[in-house]
Parts: sequence; C-alpha cells; structure tokens
Amino acid sequence: MQGQIAQLISSHAQADRQVVQNVFASGFQTMGHWRAFLRANLGDCVTQFRAPAFRWNVATFQALYVACWIHHPVEKGSYMIDLGGLSPSKRDVIKSAYASHCTGRKSSHLSGAGRSASKGWNFLKGYHELLIQFEETKGRPYLFLKAEGHTTGMSGIIPHMQSWIHKKKHGEGLQASAALNALSVTSPLVESRAAENYGKGYNKLLKDVLKLSGRNVTVREMMPALFKKTGYNKFTPAFTMTATNRQLGDALSRYCQEASHVGAGGVRYRNAGQITTEMVSDLRKLAGTLQSDGDVSLRRVYREIRLKPTEIDASLQVFYRSPVA
Repeated sequence: MQGQIAQLISSHAQADRQVVQNVFASGFQTMGHWRAFLRANLGDCVTQFRAPAFRWNVATFQALYVACWIHHPVEKGSYMIDLGGLSPSKRDVIKSAYASHCTGRKSSHLSGAGRSASKGWNFLKGYHELLIQFEETKGRPYLFLKAEGHTTGMSGIIPHMQSWIHKKKHGEGLQASAALNALSVTSPLVESRAAENYGKGYNKLLKDVLKLSGRNVTVREMMPALFKKTGYNKFTPAFTMTATNRQLGDALSRYCQEASHVGAGGVRYRNAGQITTEMVSDLRKLAGTLQSDGDVSLRRVYREIRLKPTEIDASLQVFYRSPVA
C-alpha cells in the first residue's frame, strides 16, 4: 500500500521476478518501465489535474489509474479521485479530455455513464478495459477509474456478460487474473476485494428490506434506515451524519456483532429474519472498510477506494524513492 509495491517490482529475488512477470504486462516489468511510463504521461505527481487540455490523451487516464494502483493496489476494485479541490474550469478541462479521448460505453457502475480508455491499455495481465466515469456524491465531484477484464465491444461482449451474470449471482465478477488473485491472497501489498458494486447481500438489504433505491445510496443514508428497521437504538440518526468513517465502522461492526449473538430468545436486530446472514457478512466487510478510512468524513457508497490527489502524490514519492531493479 501507499507506494510499497515498489518492494516487489524492484526485488531481484527469483520468486518475486516471476510474480512480476505473471501479474504485469511487458511494459511494467521493471522500476525503469514504471517510471518511464508515469513520467511520460503524468510526471512526478498528479500534475495532469492542473495541465492544459492539449496535454491530455488516453494514456493520461491510464497513467492516473496506474498511480492510483501504486497508492492502493487491488485485485478488483475501483478508484474515485476527489476533484473537489479543483476550480470548475480545471474540471471542465478534464471533462473535455474525457469526452474527446475516451469512447462511450455502457456501465453497470454508479451513474452508468461510462467511457472507455482501453486503447493501448496493457498494464495488468488479464485486464483489457479501463472504465472512466465522472461521478458526484452529494455534490462532491469525483473521477472514477476501474480496470475490467473485458471490453464491451464485439470481442469482449460475451465474456463481459458472463462476468456480469456471475456477479449478479455471487456478488462479484469472474476472476480476470489467477496470478493477481494469488498475489492478493499471499501478500499484504495487494488487497483482495470485490468491485465497488454492492455485494449480493448488501444489494438485497438496500432494495428488499430498507427500500432504498438507486446505485448511489451512501452508507450514511443506509445506517439510520438499518437501525430504525431493526430497532437497534444505540445510535441516533444525527450520529450517522456527523461521525467519522472510523466511528461509523465501529458502530456498524458493533451492530453486526450484536445481530449475530444468539441469546435466550434467539438472535436480535434481524427484523424477524429479514436481515440474513449474507447481509450481515457484507455489512462486516463494509464496517472494516469504514474503519480503514480512519478519522475522515467520506460519503462512501460501498467499498470503492476514495482518494485525494495529495494522497496519490505522497505514494508516488515513496515509489520513486525506491531503488531501480
């Protein structure tokens, strides 16, 4: 995390070199490769957010994704870069580049208004699409980036649909890279996680039990509805609006613990069995993500990775200070 993936990329150990070969495309086999790509398309920091329009192209968006991945490597997941610190004119430059250089495509994520930056995309083996979207959470603007196993074009539509069907059934898509999955299981440098879409149980909780519709329901909207529905009166609605994400995670973890305790009258806070074990399992994962956010006040939708340009820059500096293999 936070630039420490450089330890793996710069390692001379034979086992590590094999992992790098299996996980990353040919253009990302050494620290020299990574640095050359980033500096050619991004610079030493996330300068593109301040760059003029003529400096933007498809590779710029790809370099932003790589920079996000350096900050928080994941097997599967999405990043949302906070654009709230930019002026409207600077955001318009990014939106113009997004419209000019990324081709339109349908998306099942958040607002559903997606574009593809897949032209020339070759970073993680097994991942052939880079999805880009502009999103807002309660008026806060974000740039959404997600690597996917298949494009939605003619060559990728069938496997893309197969993964989508699998996600509908099991709560997450098909595995795109066995090597990356194995690395996420064995190394603390890469997180193994599902995409930002609601988990299967969590999705049912929102729609079927809490009657909250849409793909942008925030955790701060979900929690008071959950506590009211289940009669869990340990926290007030005001708490969920003012608490930090860590405090929200602690509260949700406490709910999951108490809703799983079998007492003399059976389990409590399950709304007569409507809150299933699968739902509680997804809530536990969400609680862990909230706790990992720390003492900040993000309006999280689910388990997407939200970050600020300054956080990405700090990780890039750690990455650049590592020795070259």
